[in-house]
Amino acid sequence: MLSRTAEHLFWMTRHTARADHLARLLDACYQRSLLPAYAGASEAEDSAAHSWLTILSIVGLADHYRLSHHGIERREVIAYLGADAANPSSIVSSLRFARENARAVRGCLGAELWETLNATWLDLQRLLADDLHEHDPYAFFEWIKQRLHLVRGVQLAAPVQNETSAFLHLGGCVERADHMARTLEAHCELLKPHAFDYHGANALLRAVSGLDAYREVYRDAIAPARVAALLVQCQDWPGSLAASLEEIRRIAVRLRNGQSAQTERLALQLCEEVRQAPLDAWFANAQTSALRSWLVALIARVNELARRVGRDLVRPAIPEPVAAAA
Repeated sequence: MLSRTAEHLFWMTRHTARADHLARLLDACYQRSLLPAYAGASEAEDSAAHSWLTILSIVGLADHYRLSHHGIERREVIAYLGADAANPSSIVSSLRFARENARAVRGCLGAELWETLNATWLDLQRLLADDLHEHDPYAFFEWIKQRLHLVRGVQLAAPVQNETSAFLHLGGCVERADHMARTLEAHCELLKPHAFDYHGANALLRAVSGLDAYREVYRDAIAPARVAALLVQCQDWPGSLAASLEEIRRIAVRLRNGQSAQTERLALQLCEEVRQAPLDAWFANAQTSALRSWLVALIARVNELARRVGRDLVRPAIPEPVAAAA
């Protein structure tokens, strides 16, 4: 496969996954903002602003948002992260980038997948023209999630699991690992054993599509240590950090070439590091600060893995003799 084709496939699913993750974060925060406030009005307002600021921090846009907006308001944050075409990290921009990458390789992508993604983009323009994200944010986020579920389902139903499907799957796994690490790091405060925020933890599980998985695995009330264990180390749930990194390692082995040995090694190291993280000890000693420090370091290493995947697997450099011959 041409490296340019592999790059388009890889980034198509990175952008669709990014749009899906952001829609789920915004939806969870929006639904939580509708709950009755148990604190005073000013405290409730500060808490809501902190929740929206947390989402902006996860996507790395908190400082940029402050430059162009006064205060943290629900309506403005939803518009900025959901429908602002000038924001390259918004949902609409992510889906535009996904469609552009898909159009560049529609010949090898498969007609059904291209038509599903293209129809999603065209229908999205009608929803934005009707300002659905302002009138009914819940319906807007639900529509985004359902359409991207459909895109992912069509992708997984490909008749042949070949290099095309491998690069598509790789992009989604890389984005999922990065998103999970960032989201959990930003919400560590919710998981403090001595000040556990049940509603916040419930919203966190919804934001990462993990609430049903939690109920299936633990069949008990939500507890901070178990939330962290599910999101970080649960091999039986594909959305966990451990499962995403293991899938990246597996695909890297399948797509290996003469330059990817270091990438495979780093993926294996990260799998082992996540598997052996002492979560039980940290929560037994109420050391959520240790979890946060570990996650901050891990995010940097996951980013390094993503960079290596792009360099060594998606767009490997042409060996010198071959380049000269070309």
